Amino acid sequence: MDARLQELWDHHEIRQLLAEYCHGCDRVDEIHMASVYCEESWDDHGQANRCDGREFARRMTADMAASGALCSHQLGQSLIRLRGDEAGAETYFVATVKYPGQDRLHQLGGRYVDTLERANGAWRIKKRTCVRDWSVSHPIAADWLAEAGFVGPSPSQADPSYDTLRMDHSGVPGAVAQ
Repeated sequence: MDARLQELWDHHEIRQLLAEYCHGCDRVDEIHMASVYCEESWDDHGQANRCDGREFARRMTADMAASGALCSHQLGQSLIRLRGDEAGAETYFVATVKYPGQDRLHQLGGRYVDTLERANGAWRIKKRTCVRDWSVSHPIAADWLAEAGFVGPSPSQADPSYDTLRMDHSGVPGAVAQ
């Protein structure tokens, strides 16, 4: 493949991997979230969550399943530098979290600074540092669309994204289909 086409393809695959991570996290899909990490990886999501990437996926999805938290990631631009079968990436994100029963909305704006490796033809995260650029909690005065008939999220196969994307939710102990 032409070197320029390979670079475009590698960038596409890395951006897809980042989206897969967010999908797994936001849908409380531990196995899917964990699949973006190398067998031996490291994730630094702050003092309480510095651990193997797959362990981080387990911790996050277990916490979300137990608490009923809703999480939504929005990814921004990525700067990606390729070095053969290794790459570095910096990707901006905003993560919004809502816990049931709380009248607060929490947001974290930051960057995922990733070291990636390609093994067996697939890119995976070897090391991730979650950089906190800012965080804020907002009081919720009202949910202006609560009664508007929108389809709600589900941490299970019942979420409409699984059907549309032709995916299977890999399951989380304690998760209940809604």
